[in-house]
Amino acid sequence: MLTRLGAVLALCAVLAVPAAGRERHWQTGKWVDVGIQRQIVDFGPGSSSFDPRGRGASMRAMADVRTYVIETDTLRLELQDVVAVNKRSVDAVVGAPVTFALEKNTVYVKDDDGTEHKLRVTKRTAREPR
Repeated sequence: MLTRLGAVLALCAVLAVPAAGRERHWQTGKWVDVGIQRQIVDFGPGSSSFDPRGRGASMRAMADVRTYVIETDTLRLELQDVVAVNKRSVDAVVGAPVTFALEKNTVYVKDDDGTEHKLRVTKRTAREPR
C-alpha cells in the first residue's frame, strides 16, 4: 500500500514540474481595434457545437466572431475569438493598455482581475521601433 502511494506521489511530482516551470512571457501593449461580427460557423465532422448538453446533431451554429488588434512598439497582432452568441469574451477598450503573452499562434490576454483569455493569432506584423 505504501509503495503504491509513493509511486502515485512520485508521478504527480514529475507531472507537476513541467506545468509549474512553464511561465508565460507577459508583455504590455495597447488595444488599437476591436470588432464583432455574427456569423454561422460550420463545425464539420468530429467537432462539437456550442450546445452545453453535447448534442452533436447540428454541425452549424450562430457564433460571435470577435476581432482584436494589439500593438506594441515593435509588433502588431491581429487576433480572433469565436464564442457562442452573447457569451463573455475579452473586455477590450480601444486605447487601453493590455497585458498579453504570445506563444506561437496563440495570445493569452489577462483581464484586470487576472483571468486569462486564449485568442488565435490571425496576423503578426513587425513594426519599426519609434
